[in-house]
Amino acid sequence: MQQSNAWLWLFGAAAVVIILAGLRSISHIVTPFLLAAFLAIICIPPMTWMRQRGLPTVVAPLVLFVAVGISFFLLFMAIRNAVQELAMQLPVYQERLGAFISNMQQLAEERGVPQELIPQEVMINTSTITEMARMLGKGVGQFTTYLFFVLLALMFILLEARTFPAKLKAAFPQKRRAQVRMRRFLRSVNRYLAVKTTASIITGLFVGVGLTILEVDFAVLWGILAGLLNFVPTIGSVISAVPAVLIALLGAGPGDAVLVVIVYLIPNIIIGSILEPRFMGQTLGLSPVVVLISLLVWGWVFGPVGMLLSILLTMIVKLGLESSSETQWLGILLSDKAKRR
Repeated sequence: MQQSNAWLWLFGAAAVVIILAGLRSISHIVTPFLLAAFLAIICIPPMTWMRQRGLPTVVAPLVLFVAVGISFFLLFMAIRNAVQELAMQLPVYQERLGAFISNMQQLAEERGVPQELIPQEVMINTSTITEMARMLGKGVGQFTTYLFFVLLALMFILLEARTFPAKLKAAFPQKRRAQVRMRRFLRSVNRYLAVKTTASIITGLFVGVGLTILEVDFAVLWGILAGLLNFVPTIGSVISAVPAVLIALLGAGPGDAVLVVIVYLIPNIIIGSILEPRFMGQTLGLSPVVVLISLLVWGWVFGPVGMLLSILLTMIVKLGLESSSETQWLGILLSDKAKRR
């Protein structure tokens, strides 16, 4: 019996690997629909609200389609302009970085640090970094074209959403427990996405406004980056803060760099540690080890988009496992606390 269970687990693990590898091979097809599905889950509650207020069934999805499209257009225009400005200003900051490193080397020598521990040559290739920034700007433009297919898929999903519950009941009339689990699962996913998206928008706005007040260069870009990487717990906040702190350090000095760190800490402490757990529920937490593994796995499968959505994807897997009594134990293992639902 134990041997058969071992073989069953082995075949299950092999199946998961094969499925992930298959998804990776068609990631260019799956990723737009994946993004559209997340956007649709967020859009369904406002679409339902508009229908309850008497808005025609076809008009509500069109309104959301236009609203989401305009929002993303403005977002990516802001990113493109900020990246282009960054590419123009990079040589200046490269010179400042070289001077800063030289000052640190001189300070280390004055403090008696052994010569062999002080790096004497720091290679700074301005042209390479500037070219990378230009490539990033070009990539943003390509992603704008890619976004069109995401919005198109979103439109069809929203049009299909109104008939999906009826189809589910007609297809599985005898499986009411499965329908209840599915509705509970979708509610949990929608709640998580709504809370996390709201928290990310507030975080991005707070960081962007705070850095603008401090007159940190490219404040809009750092605010957008903080909002996007807020979907990645702990690691995302650190990654988003590093370039802004470095720019402030090179531009105005250590004092402003400390203020920038405080600007990043305030929303992460208030929103991430207090408000999010209150509105989201403690049971939706993920183990830190699971967070790291999910970043690696989904990043390997779907690339940068997979890393951005890694926590959302893992959270959906966790909620799906917890919705069934047979797989609830797997959901508990993914959690950050040993608490049974």
